[in-house]
Amino acid sequence: VDAHLLPHLLDNSLQRNNHSGTWLILCAWLITTLALAGPSWQKLPAPVQKNQDALVILLDMSLSMAAQDVTPDRATRAIQKITDIIRARQDGLTALISYSVEAHTVTPLTDDRDTIQNLLPSLSPFIMPKPGSRPDKAIALAQQLVSDTGINHAQLLLITDGIQHKDIRRIKTVLDPQRFRLSVLAV
Repeated sequence: VDAHLLPHLLDNSLQRNNHSGTWLILCAWLITTLALAGPSWQKLPAPVQKNQDALVILLDMSLSMAAQDVTPDRATRAIQKITDIIRARQDGLTALISYSVEAHTVTPLTDDRDTIQNLLPSLSPFIMPKPGSRPDKAIALAQQLVSDTGINHAQLLLITDGIQHKDIRRIKTVLDPQRFRLSVLAV
């Protein structure tokens, strides 16, 4: 067969169909992959910087906080004050520690104010395992809690109905004044 007649005699339709079928399968596979990946067409806001202002509240839950020399008792007044403080904080991290002879973490540093407020009513001097008052142990636990999160500075708020002279000496030995500022709120 002459070379110039050869293209008219050969049937190239099978080769064209194979290529178009391959492209069709490839496009279908690509669309399916994108659909299963679930791309988002909305831009989500990304915070540039999160406020690392840390406040650790140290609540005295010794038996003296159950005294009813005022109505309601001292513990209830302290819990009301903590609720006011938490509601007033717009941002930043907050932790809550209760203590008697031993210190216990109620909530670690969090920006979830609702969780702390929900746990506050369950606190009572009568649920503490041992009677007594050791604010220095609460301060040590607070400093450890802050250090474990990698934050350099924090405010410590000690809410108590009294501090003895021996407690002041213990607090001075435990407190790192370079990184932590201690405030006391007397009930």
